[in-house]
Amino acid sequence: MQPQQPPVQLRTQSQAAGASAKADGAASVRPTDDSVKLTDSAKALDAASRADGIDSKRVEELRAKIADGSYKPDAQAIASKFLAMEAQMGGNA
Repeated sequence: MQPQQPPVQLRTQSQAAGASAKADGAASVRPTDDSVKLTDSAKALDAASRADGIDSKRVEELRAKIADGSYKPDAQAIASKFLAMEAQMGGNA
């Protein structure tokens, strides 16, 4: 008695061509060109992050005023600026 051989799977020529095309297609996929568009706010934040941002002369002036007691901050003006900044950032102020 002869041992049974496993069944043979037959593929048509079109099935083989389709499988080959899928394999070739996967290797030949080209990446697309991606692009990013920044909003004006993002551009401003980027510019601000690149800048030094510290006015050393102004810092020294404020330190001197604080030291001699002549610095009198305007709480109303500070609060108004905070509210304006919050509104620019999309808050409900």
